[in-house]
Amino acid sequence: LTGFDFYNTQYDSDRYEAPGDQAIHHYNIRQTTLALYAMNTASVLSNLDVSFGARVQNNMVAAQDTYNSSADPNFLFYNVSPQAPTLDTSEWQWAAHLGYDYRVNPVFALFGRVARAFRLPNADERVGVGSPFGLAPANFALATQTSYDVEQGFRVNAGRFGLESSVYLMNLNSEIHFIPGLGIDTNLAPTRRIGWETSATYQVINDVRLRGGLAYTKATFREGEFAGNEIPLVSPWSGNVNLSWNIIDKLLVFDVTGRFWSARRMDNDQANVQPQIPANGTVDVRLGGAYERFLWSVAVENLFNVDYYDYAIASGGIPAGAFPAVPPTIGAYSAYPQAGRTFMVRAGATF
Repeated sequence: LTGFDFYNTQYDSDRYEAPGDQAIHHYNIRQTTLALYAMNTASVLSNLDVSFGARVQNNMVAAQDTYNSSADPNFLFYNVSPQAPTLDTSEWQWAAHLGYDYRVNPVFALFGRVARAFRLPNADERVGVGSPFGLAPANFALATQTSYDVEQGFRVNAGRFGLESSVYLMNLNSEIHFIPGLGIDTNLAPTRRIGWETSATYQVINDVRLRGGLAYTKATFREGEFAGNEIPLVSPWSGNVNLSWNIIDKLLVFDVTGRFWSARRMDNDQANVQPQIPANGTVDVRLGGAYERFLWSVAVENLFNVDYYDYAIASGGIPAGAFPAVPPTIGAYSAYPQAGRTFMVRAGATF
């Protein structure tokens, strides 16, 4: 498989105090990419496949901020210039993949890969760089995020039982991240993710199937001010389990799904000093079916009406007494609670 692609983003955005007012900022960003890619899977032996591929891409960015101070009511309060300097840049990036799949016997197989990947900042992220109220001057110059990763795993297919498990290591550079406390997008210091993922299925009888998954992720900063600290919003442990009973062939299917996750750091808590988002779990049940092009379902989500939240933003982490005129913010955060028990009925058709 080989080919090329070309993408062109033209971003024009007026930012004003209220509709009908003069624009305070007019952002004009043109971002174009041109790439050549190729991917191939070769059967080296009857039981060994090797896959390899690469992508080479040129990224071109031209960005301009037209700033009108006379329309800006906050002009006198800024610490740094609110106008982003013009950016006109071009860079080359590359991604690559080398993997294998080795079937030791009909039951057991090994697989693995090494890869490099990249992610180009989008136009919205470039606009969000810098804050005139803070110490970071406005600019469009977010760096491209890159990562190097390696993965090794195995698969088991033994009659009614299937299992797949793998471990991986990812080293990321210039990871793109939004920091709520500063209200800006930025590139993080080098980060790392080490993980283990396992999923399994078991066909109990022809009409009943069990599925489950368990994952461990250790996400930390490799370098910089927060070296060794956990990256916010990543639960070290997460998993799911599902029971599916096909009562009447596709006409009536009953599903029970449980999900759980361990505690994780709140957004904006790179220093790891704030409380954590608590561990929790939910159970959903669903009864549904399909006939020809018609489908229907009745579901109860969060069956046990668990009170939980899966996202929170921590305050800046000012300890008591650090600034006499400023109240402490350790333990202060904003959480976004999820719905309790929810009932949902659906019906539809495909044409």
